[in-house]
Order: sequence, then structure tokens, then C-alpha cells
Amino acid sequence: MSTSRQDVAKLGPGWNKVLLNYALAMQALDEQPIADRNSWKFLGAMHGFHPQLWINERLIKSGAPIPADLTNHTYGNQCQHGSWYFLSWHRAYLFAFEAIVAAKVKELTGDDWALPYWNYLDSSNPQALYLPDAFVAKTLPDGKPNPLNKYPRRPGIKAIKPVRGFSLEAMDENDFIVGNGTLGFGGGITGNFVQFDGVAGELETNPHNTVHGLVGGYMGNALLAGLDPIFWLHHCNIDRLWEAWMNTPGKTMVRDPLWLNGPADRSFIMPVPGDNAPGVTFTSKDTLKGGKFYRTYDDLIIGTGVTPGVHAVARVNMGSPSKQTVQPIGANAAVVKIGGAPVGTHIDLEPTAAANSMATMGATSPGKEVARLYLSLESVRGSAPSPLLDVYVNLPEGADPALSPDRYAGSLTLFGLNVASQTDGPHAGSGLGYTIDITDLAQRLADAGDFDPNHLRVTLVPGEQITDEEPITVERISVLKRSGIVS
Repeated sequence: MSTSRQDVAKLGPGWNKVLLNYALAMQALDEQPIADRNSWKFLGAMHGFHPQLWINERLIKSGAPIPADLTNHTYGNQCQHGSWYFLSWHRAYLFAFEAIVAAKVKELTGDDWALPYWNYLDSSNPQALYLPDAFVAKTLPDGKPNPLNKYPRRPGIKAIKPVRGFSLEAMDENDFIVGNGTLGFGGGITGNFVQFDGVAGELETNPHNTVHGLVGGYMGNALLAGLDPIFWLHHCNIDRLWEAWMNTPGKTMVRDPLWLNGPADRSFIMPVPGDNAPGVTFTSKDTLKGGKFYRTYDDLIIGTGVTPGVHAVARVNMGSPSKQTVQPIGANAAVVKIGGAPVGTHIDLEPTAAANSMATMGATSPGKEVARLYLSLESVRGSAPSPLLDVYVNLPEGADPALSPDRYAGSLTLFGLNVASQTDGPHAGSGLGYTIDITDLAQRLADAGDFDPNHLRVTLVPGEQITDEEPITVERISVLKRSGIVS
């Protein structure tokens, strides 16, 4: 693993050596029993594990012993989502996985191996959205079944078909965490271990969640996602985007001891190559440069939306994150239930705060007050694994959302909704939380004379996996005002 991780698209077509070795190692690891911490299924169960679901999917046999490591709050169900630990935990997860696969590749072939990344937002590559050929081939070069195409995805998928809003917009955010932890690039403040907590960061929301939903199948279910070999190339790219973001001037990385040394109540732990050798515990600081779970990349520019070393100016700098404030300036009055048809809800705004926001949103002069507006969807619950929800603002009564792109606020892939909504799970069914930056939309609406500082209309449009039989609910929708001083 001495070399930097590389773009899978640049390793050569078809069955290049890296992907062939990946397939051979994956096949060998998948044949090992789940009790082995180096086995493919153990590694997948670390991300998400539900014994009955795995039995139903014939991943494990009914009545077969399940290793205590996966059920006693040690290794199993560790993945961090809706939390500022999302990026650091997954970075260590990638590192441990890569080390185990590389050891198996060395054993089988004598070759060195490093995990490549899937650069699906590389605008210079017309094939960027395509899964690498080795992941859709039916067989290996020797004619045997292809392990990289073993676990289910969307039927017949060869490329992901991007939904509206699939982009690198998250890379425009300047701060990993803002104010009280309800906004930012990295996810909401979490003191303790919570597999799915309440506030997803911008990078997690998109493109992370979006790609999980677009690939579908096991990738679309947090309890199965780690079993799909493409999962690891996807997360490798998400990790690369984080690294590119941290290396871009104007971005402010979190340095809170709670993040650096957390979580407070439970240790993160990763397996190492070997026959059930003792695992390695870690905290977030171990994933930063110089830490034991840090890896480098061949490129941090192509397909990242930023240029490390060059100051980013996509969004005005709002000053120190600790001095920025985030306050609700309005909320709807009741739970919203979304089934097979669009549902609207009404938000009463605090008019003075809303008017002040509109007056300061475009500020660019140093020392001037500046504001941004966000929609916050809180405690989103449902039983589907990754439903799709489109959000519109001030959609005219009776208007067709598809014909009103000027009112579109964003799309949300609610990856992990089934896990976060389990009332008997460790999250007590608290659901998921999302924020959508509506600053530019609000400005356009104001310019068009359709932004009332007293009221806002929000329309939620169901996509796949949301039906009358399998609805979702949103506990509360609020408008947040983020305030700072241009610096």
C-alpha cells in the first residue's frame, strides 16, 4: 500500500491487474466464514448488520452461530452517518479494508495492491458515470463467475443515471461544522456513538447518499451496502473529496477535542490482516495527515470541484465557524406525511429576521454582515432503505413540480432511513435530518417578487420507494438563518 490511490478509470480497460486482483481477493475473502474478522461478510457487517435480513438474503444460514463481535457493540453496526464522525470513521474503515484485501492479494499473486476510487463526477471523462467494466462483466477472464458482480444492484445497471442536483456543490461549503452544529460540510455534532444521528453534512447528503441510491440493490441499503465491491470505490472517492476539501485554502476543518478524541462512550475499532488478530481502536485524529489511518491520492483536482492550494471563492467566507450563528426563523405546525403524491406545508416566518436575511444574503464586502438561508427537515422516518424526495419552495397551487424548475430546492436520497427509523434499534427510531441551502433560490424568488418575508410554502414530491403503502414522515420543517461577518 505504498503507492497513492488511483482513479479506476486510468488503470486500463476491462480486467486490468488491479481489478482482477481485487476480484480474486474478494472471492477468497467471501469464502471465509463470517466469524473470521478478515472475511468479506464480517467486513460488510461492520457497516451494517441485521441477522434476520442476512438470513433472508441467504448471506448466513438460519441457526448458524453469529460472532459476538458483531452483536456486542464491538465491531458490528459501526458506520457513522448524520454525524461529524461520518468522514473520519469511513476513512479508517477504508484503510482497514484495503490492508486486508492487499494482504490477500499479496498471498494469492505476490502483487502489491491499493484500493482505487470511482471518479463519477469527472466532467472530463464521458464514461465517468459508468461502473467499471469489471463490475458488470458476468465472468472472470477464465470464464468463472465474476465476484465483483455477485451482489444485487439495479437490474441491468451499467451506469448511474444522475438525478437532478447530483453534483459537487458540497465542495463549495467553507466550514466543516458551523455554530451549534446544525450546518456544515461534515455533519452534525455528536458526542457519543450513534450509527445514524440527526444532521447529515453536505458531502454525505450529496454525492455520497445519491450514489448509494443510484446504484441501488445492496448499495441502497445501509445494512447490506458494504457487501457490494463497488461500495469501497465509491467511499474511496468520498474520502478523496474530503482530502481535497481540507487541502483547499479558505476551508476550515474542525479541531474540537470532542471530534478529535471522540466518541466519548464507545471506541471505534478496526480489524487488521491476520487470523483474528486484536483490532485497532482509534479516534478521528488518527485519520488526519500523520495519523495511522491516513492515505494519499494520485490527484485531488480532477472531479473534485476544488483546486488544493488555490483559495476557493465559490461561497463568501462568513468568518470563524465558532462565531457564526444558526437560528430558526420559522417552522411548520405539524408532522408531514408523504405517500404517493406531492404534499405541501406552510411555514410562518419571523418577518424581521427574514427581511434582514434577504437584505444581507448578497454581501461580499469584508466586515459586513452576511446571511444564508436553509430548509431543515428534521426527524425524517420511514421503512424504505433509500427513498428519494424532491423539495420545492413556493410552488404555485396546483402547479406541476416537473414544470416548475425555478422552484426546485433540491433532491434528497434518504440513505439509511430504514435503520434510523427502527424503534427497537440503538437510535430509538429518531430518524434522519437534512438541510438544503436555499439562499440562491430565495434570492431568485425575491427578484421575481415571490418571496414573502412572512410565509414560505414547501412542497415535498415523492420519488422511488415512497408510496401510500410505504410513506415517510417529516416531524418538522424549519427555515434556518445562518449569520456571519464577511472575512
